Amino acid sequence: MKYYNDLESESHLQKKAADVLAGTKFDDLFPSEFMKQYTEFKSIEELLASGGFVINSEEDYDSIPDKEIDAHIAKTTQFKSWREMLTNAIQAAALIKISN
Repeated sequence: MKYYNDLESESHLQKKAADVLAGTKFDDLFPSEFMKQYTEFKSIEELLASGGFVINSEEDYDSIPDKEIDAHIAKTTQFKSWREMLTNAIQAAALIKISN
């Protein structure tokens, strides 16, 4: 069953990326190179602040309404949603760590 194997392979890659990125700081997921390539901002803090989002804790992050951050990300980046941006950042960070 090809579809199942694809899912299993994708799941394995996600697990490997999670293992590689364990302990990675939030800011390290969005290096300036990533931000410059996909946004008009120099840092993730600058991007979030421009939308009125202040993140000083995990609780701050969790309290941001999905619709609000998705709208801001779609308006100010090349991504359609926060999830898409975060997924791309995680993949890029994992590739960098794996190749080092």
